[in-house]
Amino acid sequence: MSAAPVADRVREVWAAGDYQRVGVRLVPAAEQLAADLGVRPGDRVLDVAGGTGNAALAAARRDGDVVCTDVVPELLELARRRAQLEGLSFVTQVADVCALPFPDASFDVVVSTFGVVFAAEPEQAARELLRVLRPGGRLGLTAWRPDAPGGRLLALVARHDPADATGDPLRWGTPTGVEGLLGRGEVRQVRHTERTVDMTAPSLADQWQRYRDWFGPVHVAWRRLDPAGRAALEADFADLWGSSTRGGGPGVVVPNTYLQTTAVRAG
Repeated sequence: MSAAPVADRVREVWAAGDYQRVGVRLVPAAEQLAADLGVRPGDRVLDVAGGTGNAALAAARRDGDVVCTDVVPELLELARRRAQLEGLSFVTQVADVCALPFPDASFDVVVSTFGVVFAAEPEQAARELLRVLRPGGRLGLTAWRPDAPGGRLLALVARHDPADATGDPLRWGTPTGVEGLLGRGEVRQVRHTERTVDMTAPSLADQWQRYRDWFGPVHVAWRRLDPAGRAALEADFADLWGSSTRGGGPGVVVPNTYLQTTAVRAG
C-alpha cells in the first residue's frame, strides 16, 4: 500500500468517534512533559499530531509560542476552542507529521503526546521531528508501553481488525524502538522515564462504551466487524480492562504506563 492511502486511513480513524472525551484523560501526561522539557516563555514550540491540543495547551500555559498540528481539522478546532476557553492562544495548522510544512530548525521544542506514534511512516515521521527542531532544541514524546493496558489495547484492536491498524505505535513505546527511529548520533541527552496515568470509569460497561463510541481505533473496528466479531472484541476488552483494574473500591481504575522520552537534537 502506498503512503498516501495509509495516511488517509490514519486521518479516517482519528476523525471517527469523539477523541476529545478520551484524550482529556491524558492531560497530566502533557503537563508533565512540558515541565520536564522546561518550556519557557517565548520558546517556539511545535505540537505534532496534537489532536485536541493537550501538549499545545500545556506549552501555552507556560507562555510558549505554540503551533499545534494534526491531520484532522475537526480535532484542531476543538484545540482552538479549548485554548479560547482558557484565555490562551496558539496557531493551529493541518499537517501530516510525515511532511511537516515548516523550514528546517524552526522550533526550540518539538513535542508529541500519543500522536506521532500513529504516523503512517514512522521513520519518515522521526526524521521530520528532528528536521524542524533546531540544533540544541528539546524533543519530547510519549507512547504507551507495549505491555501496558494502552499498548495491549492497540494490539488487541489490530488483531481483531488488521485493516484498522495505523502506524506502528508500539515501536515508540520502548527505549530501543524509539532510539532506533530517532537515529544514532541525531540526538543526545536521551532520557526515558516510565510514568503512569489512571484511566477510570464508573464500571467496566461504562469503560467499554466510552472506548467503543469515542476512541477512533476501537470505534472504527466496531463499525467494520460483524456481530460475532463485535462480541469477541468486547469480550477481549472486558478481559483486558477487568484484569488490569486496581481493586479496593468501586468503579474501574486502570493504571496505564507510558514511556516518556526526552532528548536534545545534536549538532
